[in-house]
Amino acid sequence: MDLPVSPDSSAGASPTPTGLREGVRDALLASLERDLDQRGGATLRHLLAAGIIGVIGALGATLLVAQHPFGHHAGWHEIVVSTVWAGLLILALTLAFLRIRMPGLGIGQAAQVGVLALGLAGVCGSLCSDQHFLTWWSASPIGSQLFDAVGLPVSAACFGLVATLAFAALSTLAVARPARTERLRSVLPAAMITLLLLPGIALQSVGTSLDVFVFWLAGVALGAYLGVAGMLAGRDAVRRMRH
Repeated sequence: MDLPVSPDSSAGASPTPTGLREGVRDALLASLERDLDQRGGATLRHLLAAGIIGVIGALGATLLVAQHPFGHHAGWHEIVVSTVWAGLLILALTLAFLRIRMPGLGIGQAAQVGVLALGLAGVCGSLCSDQHFLTWWSASPIGSQLFDAVGLPVSAACFGLVATLAFAALSTLAVARPARTERLRSVLPAAMITLLLLPGIALQSVGTSLDVFVFWLAGVALGAYLGVAGMLAGRDAVRRMRH
């Protein structure tokens, strides 16, 4: 039995199945090529940035741990500090480079600032003549005067403030490009810097007192905030001058 044929099904009235498949294939290939052209370079830059910043942060943590004299520490201190630092670095790099989005926070850029600040701290710490940084600071002309005038806790806070302000400002300068950091504000990057430097402060405070640790950490937190806020304010001022 022959089935009826619609007069609209004649050749040329609609695309043939073969032509339709070829059209879909061509459209998919064009879409893939366009996506590669638009995002391939960005993905490569993203991976390179992840590698560079990750190496800097890991180098900073390694230098701060490896060169620290552990003679007066308990045997587990080095293991615990190294493990905590490794975990914090993984967390920070995950936030920075896996594009975890939290609207309004700029958490990825904040994590990048924190990791870079840790790297700078490690490099500068490796250049210090005494790996007990408070001993070195207290023997310096300014540090010794502060130690005599206000005691070790406040002197440690001043040391943390000044050093971290410089690390935070330089790290923010490296990350704070206006097109990428419109939502980057001061509190979150400062918190990231403080969190990533916390294990080192705890390590360096062993053998002193709880007051020294608390004051040093407070100085680091304040220095981180002032460094980030100052650099972002300078960026905004430059943008206004250009416009």
